[in-house]
Amino acid sequence: MGQWSDRVGRHFSLFVCLFLSGCGYCILGLYSSLAVLFAGRFILGCFKHSQTITKAYLADIGADHERSALLGNFNSFSNIGFVVGPIIGGHLAEISFSLAAFAAGTVFIGNSVLIWWAVSHDPSAERTLHQTDIALKKEDNSVLPKLESDEVRSGHVITLFKDIDWEELWDLFLIKFFSGFSMILFRGNFTLVLKEKFEAGPKTIGYITSYMGAVATLSGFLIGKVTDRYRSTAQLVLHVAILQAITLLCLALSTSVHLLFIYLTLLTFVTSLSRVAGTSLTVSRSGGNTKVGSVMGLNQSVMSVARMAAPFVAGIAQEFSVDGASLLSVTAATVSVIIMLLRPQDPQVRQKFIRSE
Repeated sequence: MGQWSDRVGRHFSLFVCLFLSGCGYCILGLYSSLAVLFAGRFILGCFKHSQTITKAYLADIGADHERSALLGNFNSFSNIGFVVGPIIGGHLAEISFSLAAFAAGTVFIGNSVLIWWAVSHDPSAERTLHQTDIALKKEDNSVLPKLESDEVRSGHVITLFKDIDWEELWDLFLIKFFSGFSMILFRGNFTLVLKEKFEAGPKTIGYITSYMGAVATLSGFLIGKVTDRYRSTAQLVLHVAILQAITLLCLALSTSVHLLFIYLTLLTFVTSLSRVAGTSLTVSRSGGNTKVGSVMGLNQSVMSVARMAAPFVAGIAQEFSVDGASLLSVTAATVSVIIMLLRPQDPQVRQKFIRSE
């Protein structure tokens, strides 16, 4: 989807993803068999990439100095949705699952209409995004047929992977994997740790979850001020990764709920900052506007691999200790820090590093 948005433009690809995601949720609302559920989930798996494309769009329209503030505000409003959405969805699901699914589908379709009519369409930006595909556009002006015929071919997919400068970007993807893997390990088993280690009940867990959502929302609005104090995004990413590893270690070793709240506050702020700084670094190292969508899309694929692997690894670790998954998350975060120390991410420092090799 990221590479496709590079080719056809963010505006159209975002509209298609939102609209078809809405259709996918509506299909889930019509569930009558497993086949219908699989069909709905398949559509959502293919097209529910609106956040990735939106971040690429913000990177395109925002100046370098205001990119972090834009992404921070975007994440804050997203977090508001993550706080309010489950509450509304829970009430609707008590009435009927179909009602909750149709409500989600309606919201997605409504967003697609807003994107189509309300979001500005910058012709100059689109010309920049299309400049690498002029020959393909002359052959076929149709967008969706291209998606269906060319994009799904295995040979073309291999070509897309070859277009990525792996020699230059492999360390960035590895950092993204270990950093994301550490947080997924921690969050995926956080509820179990609260129950077994702190004997927390559903009410306490609910309050802690809501508190983390509120902190994440407020953090997003402060990110711009923090990033303005750094001249180098790579340096910010390194400092955030070090803080993440230290905070995860403190959480793994904490023995009281009060300390847990203090460390969770810091971790939530750090992860909010990490998402924005990581996206800014990805954009700066993507090699220009024509590659932003491709690189960010591949970043999302890397995170998908982490999401698949984390539950399995965490389950094995917790067979040995209730803190097993937490300690593994510290290890993963530390690995990402080591990679950044061995492979500098700042473009200027990187050039000197490569020459010295």
